[in-house]
Amino acid sequence: MYSIEEFNKWGTFGGSNLEVSQNHPILTPAILFLAKLFSQAEFYIENKTTKEKITNHWLLDLLNNPNYYQTRNDFLESANFTQIAEGKSVIWLRKTTGMSKPESIYILNGDLIEYPDEFTTPLSVRNSDNKIQSTKILYDRDGQNERIPIRDLVFLYDLPNGLKTSNMFDVKSRLDGLKQTLINTKDSLLAKNIILKTNGKELLTLDKGAGTFPLSNDEKKDAEDLLHSKKGLGVGRRRAIVTKAPLKWQSLHIALRDLGLDESVKVDGNLIYTALHIPKDILSLEAKKTTYNNFKESMVSFIQNEMQPTVNAFLEPFQYLIDDPNLKLRGTYENMPIMQFVLIERYEGILKRATALQALRNAGLPDDVALDLCGFEKGTVLAKLEKPEPAGENKPDKKKELKELEELIKELIDAELNEKELLQMN
Repeated sequence: MYSIEEFNKWGTFGGSNLEVSQNHPILTPAILFLAKLFSQAEFYIENKTTKEKITNHWLLDLLNNPNYYQTRNDFLESANFTQIAEGKSVIWLRKTTGMSKPESIYILNGDLIEYPDEFTTPLSVRNSDNKIQSTKILYDRDGQNERIPIRDLVFLYDLPNGLKTSNMFDVKSRLDGLKQTLINTKDSLLAKNIILKTNGKELLTLDKGAGTFPLSNDEKKDAEDLLHSKKGLGVGRRRAIVTKAPLKWQSLHIALRDLGLDESVKVDGNLIYTALHIPKDILSLEAKKTTYNNFKESMVSFIQNEMQPTVNAFLEPFQYLIDDPNLKLRGTYENMPIMQFVLIERYEGILKRATALQALRNAGLPDDVALDLCGFEKGTVLAKLEKPEPAGENKPDKKKELKELEELIKELIDAELNEKELLQMN
């Protein structure tokens, strides 16, 4: 599909999607932004029955300390970066021989994985195909030269993996559809660089309209020397050039605005951001200011609708490592400061529901009916409803209390003014 020397060696980026993702002026920081945001998720294990939040578990320890070479954030950033760049992220659960639990986990380069000859993924009747699980892939033939059974690999996909049934572990990347855009962006920036280096140059040519003979070699050299080294405002320089022949001066300056290179880069850059699902209020090349409220709402929505599903998909393959079916591995971004706005809105919603519940109970509705109407679980234990005090002599007089408070404030103000007057007299 991509002949012509594979898009001229993928636009001279290096040839692979991973290399392009690490060397592109717009794509690289955009994916890095997503990867760093992804790595800020907080992992925990939830007891489905008691809803207890468990933070002490061997799997959590493994995710927080993946291997000798990477911290938790390094590992998560690499996993998300390769998932977007290559279309999949392959994680090796490395175990000691004879052990059932992995002791370390590594991100593999998908381009260095070799499957056996005539390897296929048949549509088996069983959910677990032991033959496929026992098949070993060869990783990094010229380096690590590791043979790893597929059962020890975790595959995370950026695009659907069921579209190629001959090998469901092999998928495309979303960058494949952006190849021309990515190349155009780089070419536009290169063209701008070439023009910037050319601008400022000048050209002296013979004015053909004068009908004279061309300059001799010596005259040409004298004119060049005079222009390059003796013309200007410094010591020993001249402000003008006087020649025996009619010469015409020309500027080689090109107005960048007329070429539209910056506009082209902006359009292509925003296409890249759109492909990565990044809203314009978060990242944009338009240089237009956005309000903090728009940024906050876009960021919260982006985390909820894009990053949260990505974290859920990342943790799902690790779930089978937990023996207890009552335990669920979960991830959340509620620990991030910007997500506190969601908690505030949630608390405001609970307060409104609680106020409505109180009003319904005061109106005489049964507790179960009031709970159901306000969205609370039936059977929730409620405090006894306090009946309003009957009107009588013991009922406090609000008007009287306010009047007494006003008089007290007036006395305090008068006392303060008198004190100031005494100080001024002294």
